[in-house]
Amino acid sequence: MAAREKVGDAMILRLALELPEDLEYIKITRILGRALLEHLQADPTDIADVEILVGELCSNVLRHAQSHEDRFHVVLEYFSDHVSIMVQDRGQGFSFKDVPLAGTSRADFGGGKRVGGYGMTLIQSLSDRLEFHRTDPHGTTVCAEKKLRYRTEDAAAAAARLNQAEGHAEVTTS
Repeated sequence: MAAREKVGDAMILRLALELPEDLEYIKITRILGRALLEHLQADPTDIADVEILVGELCSNVLRHAQSHEDRFHVVLEYFSDHVSIMVQDRGQGFSFKDVPLAGTSRADFGGGKRVGGYGMTLIQSLSDRLEFHRTDPHGTTVCAEKKLRYRTEDAAAAAARLNQAEGHAEVTTS
């Protein structure tokens, strides 16, 4: 699943963000991820799931990537029937066999300790599709997809109409 999975597919909006590895930007990205879905009157559970997915995927970059560039890339693509989330870092990458078990102690932000390991299970349970790819020469690209439902049939129809008039936004921070 690439950021644009089918050639010729129209979408409502593509939002691409190049962000510093900073917790404040994760909060901003979660808010941006939620805003359009609320406007489109998507199902509240789906909105919350997308917000959690965005937050978890971005948090994993800060916790685990150990990037030399201290930046990461997020792409949110909104279609009438789903949202695609792509998060790419330029860190050390990882192997699933090396991921510590859920419920075990590990390092936290600021040098502290925490019990963790639940993020991967959460990401898998909330995603309708999930793929991990090695980013050459360094890093990881994660692509998640969440199907959308709407509060009303009128809201679903309005999203379908918007889907035909593709929008695009690029945001870069310095």
